[in-house]
Amino acid sequence: MVKKRILALSLALVMLLGTAAQAAGPMRAPRATPKLSFSGTTAICVAVVQGDKSTDRIAAAMRLWKGNTCLETWIKRGTGTVKFNETKTVSRGATYKLTVDFTVNDVAQSQKSVTRTCP
Repeated sequence: MVKKRILALSLALVMLLGTAAQAAGPMRAPRATPKLSFSGTTAICVAVVQGDKSTDRIAAAMRLWKGNTCLETWIKRGTGTVKFNETKTVSRGATYKLTVDFTVNDVAQSQKSVTRTCP
């Protein structure tokens, strides 16, 4: 009899904890997604930087590189999500790298980058 009660209470507790975890929603890790495309000799530099909560403080720097030379740096700060949408004149046939360095709540995150060649 006691074993049945313990089993019933344990099952109820497991179900309750499962429901509470579901209600909290899935956690998402902080992330940055840079995208680099070209329109003629214009580089289109786009990035979205997100914290794992809408209240996270974000500081981000997006940079366009040609080899070891930084051609342009854009810096933004925000809460929850920071978006970049910038352009820069470039040369056909050259390879460019777009990087995003960012912090979430003053904690440095891994740099994200994308490399493309201007057709």
